[in-house]
Amino acid sequence: MISNIFRSRVINPAYLILPGLLAFVLGACSMDDGDDIDMSELGATNSEYIVPAQPGEVQVQVYSNTTYNLTFVNDTDWASFPESQISGDGNFTVSYNANVGFPRMSAILIDAPSVGRQDTVYLKQRGAIEPKMDFKMTSQTVMGDGGRIEAELDTNIEFADMEIKVTYSNQDGVEWIHDNFAIEGGKLIMTADNNPSETSLRNARVELVYVDGWKQKIVSSLFLTQANANNLFGVEASFPEVRDLEGGKVNSDIYIEGYIISDAASLNVADCPQTTNTAIDYTVNDKTAYIQSIDGRYGFRLVAATVADNIFTRYSKVKLLLKGTSVTLDTDPNRYSITGITSDMVMTSEAGTSADLVKKEKYMGDLTDDDIYTYVTLKDCEFPIRKGSFTPINEGYSTAFNAHRISKFPLLMRDIQGNNMFLLTNTKCPYRRDGSTLPYGSGTVAGVVVHETFSRFAYEDTGDEETYGQIGRYQIRHMAREDITLAASFDNSFSGFVTEFRYYNVENGVLLPTTGTNGRITTTAAGKVIGVTSDYSYLGPVGAANIGNSNGNGVIKDDGSKLSTSTSTNSDGKGSVHTSDNSAWSLNCEWWNYDRNEGESWMLEMATTGISTNKLSLQIATMNWTVTGPRYWDIEWSTHGNIDGQWTKLYTYATHEAPVWANTALFQLPGYKNMDFPLPLDMLGKAKVYIRFKVAKNLCSDGYAYANTPITAASSNAFSYVAVRYNK
Repeated sequence: MISNIFRSRVINPAYLILPGLLAFVLGACSMDDGDDIDMSELGATNSEYIVPAQPGEVQVQVYSNTTYNLTFVNDTDWASFPESQISGDGNFTVSYNANVGFPRMSAILIDAPSVGRQDTVYLKQRGAIEPKMDFKMTSQTVMGDGGRIEAELDTNIEFADMEIKVTYSNQDGVEWIHDNFAIEGGKLIMTADNNPSETSLRNARVELVYVDGWKQKIVSSLFLTQANANNLFGVEASFPEVRDLEGGKVNSDIYIEGYIISDAASLNVADCPQTTNTAIDYTVNDKTAYIQSIDGRYGFRLVAATVADNIFTRYSKVKLLLKGTSVTLDTDPNRYSITGITSDMVMTSEAGTSADLVKKEKYMGDLTDDDIYTYVTLKDCEFPIRKGSFTPINEGYSTAFNAHRISKFPLLMRDIQGNNMFLLTNTKCPYRRDGSTLPYGSGTVAGVVVHETFSRFAYEDTGDEETYGQIGRYQIRHMAREDITLAASFDNSFSGFVTEFRYYNVENGVLLPTTGTNGRITTTAAGKVIGVTSDYSYLGPVGAANIGNSNGNGVIKDDGSKLSTSTSTNSDGKGSVHTSDNSAWSLNCEWWNYDRNEGESWMLEMATTGISTNKLSLQIATMNWTVTGPRYWDIEWSTHGNIDGQWTKLYTYATHEAPVWANTALFQLPGYKNMDFPLPLDMLGKAKVYIRFKVAKNLCSDGYAYANTPITAASSNAFSYVAVRYNK
């Protein structure tokens, strides 16, 4: 046997065995009485060390069974080591001076000449100054007769250290920007030739490139559009005039001016369509921007030709050439898009702030189709489902586990006037599930108004399959977390509770409220109400690198403790709250009563005496845990609670089911569907009010079609939230 070849330690495997020895070592394993073989060993445990700008020292750990020398590969007068020759395993110390300039880097060669082995360690030091190279306007126009061009540039980099590259989009190959570049008075100076064409504009992109001390590229681009020989760029068109061009390509030299209101960096700009049951096109988000008119009245969705063509930054004021683009109209509601945008169509782009926008503040009920693709601040809003994150889903179906079976989640909002709509959050949005508790008070929510569908919330809701998934006429997309300015505490809300059920709280088979003592929930069906195995309201973070419960699900009990404390919560990183935390409840039963030929019900009982309000509403979060669960439910109310008595029907809603991994249908949702229903004020002033959720039709899914088979077996219907609210 061979012994003493590999030691129990962690080193870079690239430095373990010389290639020539590998075959010999493997062959030696077949010998009965092989001798010990000496092997060379040399390697640092880390190949890179990043240190701060302040002076200090760093320890570099090396595994070696020989003597090695230390030298700097490049000239380095800011770092040193006390000894340059070391033997055996251990650490060597590198001391470094303060760095008052840009980030810098040096390479340290570890060389063992006696055995012909080497390793390299890189020492990267941060700088007190970060290099910057930013054009104030990323796009500018140039007159057709050419001449001097001045572009304001904020930089702390020496001009001699910059590389300049000019790319032309004109087909004739003419290079019309002179290379006599200079920086004078905070401006990049260059010269343009005249444009000989009396009809055509032409474009160029000027790139400044700087390679920093860490060998990283910093690139700043300036897009230039030159007028024709008559010094004309075309004619400015109003947003309504461009709307009138819908249905075809723009063939005339026109441009629009407006403010960009989206931010591609948020990854929450647009819907990412589900192209198959297991694939999503995320590039749609990356190619989309929104522009609104200077007065804020109208907006367009801009779809760039490629992701690289989306050069728009939030709040920038731009002039945008439209020749060659297409204007399209989608109806019900009316909304307009401009497609085929390329970077060379941006005539000017001037950086701005949110203060530059006309502030549009509205209630949900005041929105019109003209508000679509504009930036609106919704007044007096709240998130009425008081638990979970922006995207309370089973992350096993999302990008967190490299799965592509859900691209967004619509989070319920309502306002003081009693209207409701959804806040849309993409599964790639970085702060969607960062461990923070949702704000439970009221305030404002701002963002871009959109109209999108979502078949996982609503499927066969129209007669036209192309329009399945209607979740309201309008939704809103936040571009940054700062768009949501709701009060943290429910104490600072316009709402009060008649009753609220946030988690499983059962005594003698009756579900009791978790806020206050008014109300209870029972069922008409045989069976036991139980805590649900999975409720995906864990706050996060989630993913394979974030296994374990550190943040709970956002529910704080009356005694001030967290509801979710089980170590089994989020045990697989998928956001599930464990059943021992009782975050939701369910009933598994035969939901269609064939003897009575009607559906079974959940029954909510409460009192409404002493409450005076102008708005009363019901919120629920529900789903079927089995594919064969009841699809359609009625919401009815009475003052008697007798299942054989007369009830007043209020609404019919559809419940989705949890998805099946082997066949994830487009009508399945890995989470609870949240809904809001205004209630009649006739319910007020009653000692007893009953609201029941009754199975409306003897229909369920077979897992392949939405509602195609009768209910013939027990199935599990669940809730994670039920509340009745009133305006205080």
